[in-house]
Amino acid sequence: MNSFLRELTGELYEKYGSNLSNCMLVFPNRRAGLFFSKYLNELIEQPVWAPKILTINDFFKTHSQLQTEDNLGLLFRLYKIYIQRMEVSESFDEFYHWGEMLLGDFDDLDKYRVNAKHLFQNLAEEKEIDNLFDYLTEEQIVAIQSFWSSFRPENYSEHQKEFVKLWENLYPIYSDFRDELQSEGLAYEGMASRKLVDELESGKINIKEDRVLFIGFNALNRCEKNLFDELKRQDKADFYWDYDESYLKNPFHEAGLFMRENIKRFPSPKTNIRFDNIKNNKTKIEFVSLSSEVGQAKYAHAVVEEFCTNSEYALEETAIVLADEELLLPVLHSIPKIAKNVNVTMGYPAKNTPVASLLRLVIDLQKSVKNSGGEVSFHHKQVLALLNHQYLNSVNPELAHTITQDILTTNRIEVPQRLIKGDPVLEKLFSPVSSVEQFSIYLLELLQGIYQKLETADEEKSLVDKIEQEYIYHLFLAIKRLNSLLNQHKIDLKQDTFYKILDKMIQSLSIPFEGEPLAGLQVMGILETRLLDFKKIVILSMNEGKLPKTGAANSFVPYHLRKGFGMPTIDHQDAIFAYYFYRLIQRVEDLKLLYSTQSDGMRTGEMSRFLYQLKYESDFEIVENSPSYNISLQEAKPISVTKNERIQTRLNEYCGDSFKSFSPSALNTYMNCSLSFYFKYLAGLKEPDVVLEEIDPPTFGNLFHSVLEELYKPFSGKTIQKEDLEGLRKNKNLLDQVLKDAFRTIYFKLKKDQPMEIGGRNLLIFDILKKFIDRILILDQKFAPFEIVSLEGKYKIQLPIGEKADRVVNISGLIDRVDKLGDAIRILDYKTGKADLIFKDIASLFEKEGKNKNKAAFQTLLYCLFYDENYKPDLAISPGIYSLKEFFSDGFDCTLAQKEGRGNAIRVDDYRMFKAEFVEGLKELLEEIFNQDIPFSQVENKDICRTCVYSEICHR
Repeated sequence: MNSFLRELTGELYEKYGSNLSNCMLVFPNRRAGLFFSKYLNELIEQPVWAPKILTINDFFKTHSQLQTEDNLGLLFRLYKIYIQRMEVSESFDEFYHWGEMLLGDFDDLDKYRVNAKHLFQNLAEEKEIDNLFDYLTEEQIVAIQSFWSSFRPENYSEHQKEFVKLWENLYPIYSDFRDELQSEGLAYEGMASRKLVDELESGKINIKEDRVLFIGFNALNRCEKNLFDELKRQDKADFYWDYDESYLKNPFHEAGLFMRENIKRFPSPKTNIRFDNIKNNKTKIEFVSLSSEVGQAKYAHAVVEEFCTNSEYALEETAIVLADEELLLPVLHSIPKIAKNVNVTMGYPAKNTPVASLLRLVIDLQKSVKNSGGEVSFHHKQVLALLNHQYLNSVNPELAHTITQDILTTNRIEVPQRLIKGDPVLEKLFSPVSSVEQFSIYLLELLQGIYQKLETADEEKSLVDKIEQEYIYHLFLAIKRLNSLLNQHKIDLKQDTFYKILDKMIQSLSIPFEGEPLAGLQVMGILETRLLDFKKIVILSMNEGKLPKTGAANSFVPYHLRKGFGMPTIDHQDAIFAYYFYRLIQRVEDLKLLYSTQSDGMRTGEMSRFLYQLKYESDFEIVENSPSYNISLQEAKPISVTKNERIQTRLNEYCGDSFKSFSPSALNTYMNCSLSFYFKYLAGLKEPDVVLEEIDPPTFGNLFHSVLEELYKPFSGKTIQKEDLEGLRKNKNLLDQVLKDAFRTIYFKLKKDQPMEIGGRNLLIFDILKKFIDRILILDQKFAPFEIVSLEGKYKIQLPIGEKADRVVNISGLIDRVDKLGDAIRILDYKTGKADLIFKDIASLFEKEGKNKNKAAFQTLLYCLFYDENYKPDLAISPGIYSLKEFFSDGFDCTLAQKEGRGNAIRVDDYRMFKAEFVEGLKELLEEIFNQDIPFSQVENKDICRTCVYSEICHR
């Protein structure tokens, strides 16, 4: 491979020798200058002074008398001028976006040496255009006329009026802005460039170096062209261009658009470097289509590993080029271990970094601060999100876990500040701030604390760890700079405005990574590849919209005016990216071009036009590859758990004198799905804890049960009269207090002396519960008088099973209410969910996966068995269900009934009419649970899995 920069270095050293130190070399980017120094070092035989090496931006900064100000400082100055000239009261965060657009336009305007007064005139009169712009070409004048032709003062639309008002103010804003910067010795890039060229042309300043060599440029703005013109006129400059004849000599090829003019206007000295590489090189080119963005990073891993193991080429001659900078982290995580040195030279969007997500969470936390009665608290969502963030979790993992568990187990919707104690970083984080200045210091101290923690965590840091620190460092500097500018310009901001500015700043910030590019695998963006040649290249995101990038930068200057005044347009951008691409591939030996076929959101899944050009317009032999990964979702294998010795031991814990016992819910779970039964009752897999912002159905049921128990508790063992129930209805204060106590203990899990506030939808649920309780008191009046036998009583039975009845199984449960009405004992179960009072027959209650299986009836009959076995009363035992779904229906009857087919329903006035059959079915069920030959297996009916918490384990 004949590297352009290596060959040029050899020619320049041969031409100038040690006198090269008297030259200044100007490159498009820093990396090219570093490689030039490397190649020069390989040629010299004795120490010599190195030439001065600059980028074109450094050239203008070095020779300018003005200091270049950063964007944020420029925006604050521009903001004050803008609101003064426009006579508006726009806040800075509203102006931020427009301000960046204005800065971009002013920068272009100066870099292309446009007459600002002419540009920002309202040129609705065609004669003005003809008279004013005699210095422009006919094509430029036509472009300007085509824009202003739609503007007629007598027919202005509202949008046109607004545009003209702003347009006529832009020149005064531009002039005032430049004057203010000039007075402070400051400038933006375009302003500094324009002033330098003006002074060079007028002879006010001179370039001291004997020779200035401009190497590897392509698209030149007018300042750069005029600089080249002036130094060429002074016979001080030489120009070296990096191109290929295949696109230079083709007048229709966009990659050579600027180069054709450059070579004609600024000819190169005679050289032996070849420029017909694309035609003569036998480059191996492979198009690789992948189904996802990240899939490209994984494929690049395999390619680099192959390059490293099957090639004699040094790793330094291999490059991964990212057309999409957001793939940087996936690529770095995917680089094979064989590539020990990796050099990253590109920018990465700050908005995608973990530290940016941390700052957003911190902003949300401060917005959620509450101060009630002097106690500061935060919303649980923000607290949990921060405690689980990768940075804060690593600060003090044990404390973070302890606080998290406390929030989850006590269902804290609002987390008090006093709960977060034991670590200075966390204590500082969870402190309210009341001013912008405090918030800036607060953020800086937080980032500093996290950075120091990462710094001391491990001396042997990985590349990714170092990059994490780089993120924190750059955002630390950005916040410090923002705070400094606010103080300097005395701009008084509200906290919300500061939050918005900080977020916008993060959105637009790009974090630069600059490594030592002379060793190791090169990872770079497309801009960093200029003037560099590699033997092996992998380019990712070769998609339309990524390379070339689509869409022009936002601008106040419309397309036709930009074109008319010679400012860059979208057409320039396409030609620039075409040059970058074709220049990069003109000397490569092995080229992999990866693109994603994923189409969602803004992604089209369309391969780049450059690939189509290579495919249909070039002589390259191209291999197309679509790696297929076996990611088809195969039918998940059925899961079953054999009842081995360990499981039999666990089952035996529910027998005999053991304290464990099966509940009716457990038996219902087994009949629903035996594997789910195993997970919950034998394997001990608990459901994850979550904070309930709103009361869910199980909690609603618990509240309902608790309130009824407390209301009826004074009457336990007594006969309750209608008057008693009416008295409870009228005692609103008692009902409110009992409900509040239930909320305190069951939902909020608070102690008696702790403050409690019921708000939002929970307040609605509070009122709904009152209505349900009132309704049950009305219904009970119809049955009164009756005796309360027990409330929420726990009952246990032991049922012998097996041929020899040698295994005794424990079953227990809480019966919501047992009362005596007339000559019957009523076993009542409260159901806040769906509950049917009619069942088909006893056999249907034990059906596995039965769609019409009545779980409530099974449970209530089991409760009847509990009471019967414990007390063996002479009275009838009547099973009943208080179903909230039926509370408000006419003729409500809580007694269970049996109905087969179209026959009439038969009330179960005494459960003993079904006892023998029910006990037999129950024994068969228990024998199946303990049967060593029947494994715990998945349910066949997958509809049951929809609400199962273990469905992910089963891949259902």
